[in-house]
Amino acid sequence: MKKVLLSMVMCLCALCGVQAQTIQNGSNWFDGSVLYTAKVQGNAVTMEGIGEHEGGFRFHLTKVEGKNGEYILTGSEEEAASLRAKVGWRVQYVRQDGMYFLAVRKPNGDAVWKMTLTPDNLENSLAFERYLEKQPVSDQLSHCLLNTTYLGRFSKDELRLMRNEILARHGWKFQSKDLQEHFSKQPWYKPGNNNSAIKLNVIEQLNIQLIKSEETVPDTFRSHGADISQYVGGLAEDGRGPDEMDEDQGGEAKTYVVRTEEEFLSALGNNHTVIVAKDTHLNLSRVLENENMFRNKPGRRWASDATAILSKEPIVVSEYETDGRQLALLNFSGLVIKGQQNASIEVDPRYSYCLYFINCDHCEVHNLTIGHTEGGYCSGGVIGVRGGRQTVVKDCDLYGCGTYGLDLIETTDFGMINSNVHDCTYGIMELRSCTAVKFNKCDFFNNREYDLIEGRGVEGLTFTDCRFFANWGDAPLFNLDNTFYLIKCEIYHPTQNLGSVEEAEQLQGPSKWVDNPLDSSIQNRGTGPQ
Repeated sequence: MKKVLLSMVMCLCALCGVQAQTIQNGSNWFDGSVLYTAKVQGNAVTMEGIGEHEGGFRFHLTKVEGKNGEYILTGSEEEAASLRAKVGWRVQYVRQDGMYFLAVRKPNGDAVWKMTLTPDNLENSLAFERYLEKQPVSDQLSHCLLNTTYLGRFSKDELRLMRNEILARHGWKFQSKDLQEHFSKQPWYKPGNNNSAIKLNVIEQLNIQLIKSEETVPDTFRSHGADISQYVGGLAEDGRGPDEMDEDQGGEAKTYVVRTEEEFLSALGNNHTVIVAKDTHLNLSRVLENENMFRNKPGRRWASDATAILSKEPIVVSEYETDGRQLALLNFSGLVIKGQQNASIEVDPRYSYCLYFINCDHCEVHNLTIGHTEGGYCSGGVIGVRGGRQTVVKDCDLYGCGTYGLDLIETTDFGMINSNVHDCTYGIMELRSCTAVKFNKCDFFNNREYDLIEGRGVEGLTFTDCRFFANWGDAPLFNLDNTFYLIKCEIYHPTQNLGSVEEAEQLQGPSKWVDNPLDSSIQNRGTGPQ
């Protein structure tokens, strides 16, 4: 199961810049039914595949000179047709925060086929595919890159419903009367007034392209048999062509620039981008202690336990914690909090979180310095996440917290990118019952004093290009009860205090291990706020 869930890590992705690289000799790629192994000779790549059923699975690529990650389909037209493509079409190798995949693209740029880099063998890859087939379909549309094997299970009518539910979940206002009648019966559907303000994440964009491609394949070349009852919450049929849909996908969400704590609270909302202005330092305790700003205010609560609030609406909560109040954001979706140059957020209570996300989806924190005015013990942290999915922390500096830099509980697909966690009094992070937690180019330093990275029931924990240094040498670095993954990391910590390092699997070659936490080779590499 651990191996299977690593595939989920490769399947889920956080929202960040796309990077490209070169296909490596011997690397394995899975497209949902066939596991391909790359054989690289110069600029030529031969992909040899094995599947559950017999057959000659093979295709050829040629690397484009001077373009990193760009390939062209070569070989025979028969080989290209097996990928629903033609000789000469582009194949792009994309690296997206811990996920690596090949996208076969038509001349207009739309993807028609996708395969994912995996360390798994065929048996485990197929096991994960069967696992996906048992999950609610609607949960996959925005959170997992789909493939043609998965999509081949559905009729074309169902595929079109799947494609349009991606939009419906964002509040797309449909023009079809039948559609309006259908969605009026769905408790989760809340149409907006401006379709152009809807922003799709990378997974959603690629899935729409793959589904549209699947819809064009004659049924004689497909196998489908899914039941429409599998669609949790219902699916949409917009009654319009794909061209009209595609035209409306640009635009920006609502953006607010704030300079005071009061402005910050007022700007919080679904699909809002809240920008903390240049050289602005917010101390949220100035407003969180003011009961009048929360009691009997729409969208706000003054509470002792935010998790006990029974509501599906987004609510800003001033929640009691041992020595003060903390900000709890309940049920938010699409909220982005980011800082301009030299912007920060802090709180006074030592035992509170600075930001606490509860049952939030697709929320992000960018380019901010965040911490406590005074360190504490026993409870608290800089950022807490309970439940929800797809939370991203990018270009941030988390410091001097009550206990841990990160406290994650029962959340899925958390990503931290190009960020620092330092000077925490208990450890770097505490993780409980989480799935697909990814760290990419993060530095963890000057933390103390117990288990620095503690986790129970965590599946798919991955560190890529991360550094661990200058932490308390007497503190165990890892205390994890499941397999976790290290990809090209640097670990500067006493060998005798590495902790549960036997649970680590090193991918793409061994990581760097140095016994001295203060090794002289460690240099600042510019992680954190830009």
